[in-house]
Amino acid sequence: MKAQTLERLKIDRIHVAPRALELSSAAAQRRFKHTWAPLEDLTARLRSLPPGLVRFWLDKTGGHVIVTHLPSRYEPGGQALKRQVLRNVAYVRLSDLAAGSLEALVPIGYLLDHLLGSSGMMDGLWLSEGGGANPALREVGARVVKLFPLGYGFDEAACRDVRTYFARSLALYLHDRRALNVADPQIEKLLRTTLFSGAFWRSRKMQAPAA
Repeated sequence: MKAQTLERLKIDRIHVAPRALELSSAAAQRRFKHTWAPLEDLTARLRSLPPGLVRFWLDKTGGHVIVTHLPSRYEPGGQALKRQVLRNVAYVRLSDLAAGSLEALVPIGYLLDHLLGSSGMMDGLWLSEGGGANPALREVGARVVKLFPLGYGFDEAACRDVRTYFARSLALYLHDRRALNVADPQIEKLLRTTLFSGAFWRSRKMQAPAA
């Protein structure tokens, strides 16, 4: 079930920009021998995502990942790829992915923050701002809001603002959960017992409609 859900995510939501490998560093070209290799690599790095979270992601109209030679970042709203326009896009630099860098996962942290908070609505609250697409997620968002001022962000960037705090914490959870637990055990526990918990996604509160 988990492998099938991730496979669907890879097919439906993860794309490689034209000429991404050709325009990337020599190290990235040595690491990835063909255009589709980065898709497999990134999907493997997302394997900690529970099926419930992936299905939530797939149920949203927007929420795409584009592997590119350009800097890793998250861009809300419409983004062009070939002849189509994709909504709410996490750009992952192929060189960051090739290096096994945490930075390759941070844009996905921003994307999930936006989707979980308001289903990707442009004027909606993100999860880290206390938003939530349903009551259970709003509870998670409220807890993130309370944790951020404690100042336990694992690096200087994570202490900058609450969106960055959440995005980088989620990325580090995927990258090295033990390191996140050492640096910020409260956010690690929150992620582990909610967004990364299969039981959380199966709970009745998760099925309740948003008010």
